[in-house]
Amino acid sequence: MKTAACMHALVTAALGLVLATGPAAAKEGPPATAAINAAVDSPDRPEADRKLDAARKPKEMLAFFGVKPGMKLLDLFTASGWYAELEARVAGPTGEVYAQNPPEFLQKYSDKKIAERLAGGRLPTVRRWDHSLDALELPAAHFDGVIANDVFHDFFWLSKDVDGIVKQVFAALKPGGFFAIVDHAAPAGTGDAFARNRDGQHRIDEALVKEKLAKAGFKLEAESDLLRNPDDDRTKAFYAPEMQGKNTDKFALLFRRPK
Repeated sequence: MKTAACMHALVTAALGLVLATGPAAAKEGPPATAAINAAVDSPDRPEADRKLDAARKPKEMLAFFGVKPGMKLLDLFTASGWYAELEARVAGPTGEVYAQNPPEFLQKYSDKKIAERLAGGRLPTVRRWDHSLDALELPAAHFDGVIANDVFHDFFWLSKDVDGIVKQVFAALKPGGFFAIVDHAAPAGTGDAFARNRDGQHRIDEALVKEKLAKAGFKLEAESDLLRNPDDDRTKAFYAPEMQGKNTDKFALLFRRPK
């Protein structure tokens, strides 16, 4: 992200087909549940949000993550809350979503946007969580799932202790909870070189993400190719003028805190 720019049994069974072979790439996601379809198709969603659906494929990705009614979810670095709104709609009235933003980011870029999204109690189960990534202050073993969409790379310029952030997420998840990460892929072997600079490419090496999650105790459960784009120039920032109208090559990883 660049500053202002920056399942019912059927689903369980379908996802199980993907996971049965271990962390292999899934070229087709599991079918969306009725709750996911209703959330994405809701006429109450802002039109600006809908315009991003074609590129982000929220129905397929929410099904891949395993988001269900009644879940307690954490949306890390939610920015304007695009995904937090969808998560809340799927989780429904018995669910809960923490929409986390670093205060230092909010002050300059997204405070108005997230405030407008939540104004008037339109998303009553979404809780603003304006906390630094280094001090998330999350309740222990509280969440069924955590989602970091297009933002894991941002952790590297916002913090000097990404391992510490991942440990906090691990502790905040219930045993068996998931951590879903979608991000812009950097060239293989570049580590965090494309992520450390706030004004850089805003990409991250997929292998480094897997390494850091494994170090914290997470188990890689599944991968998805749904947002892959082999024609993407991984050296370009997604917000570069020549990238306008183009989709970056994105990896999607599903990790699990062991029971």
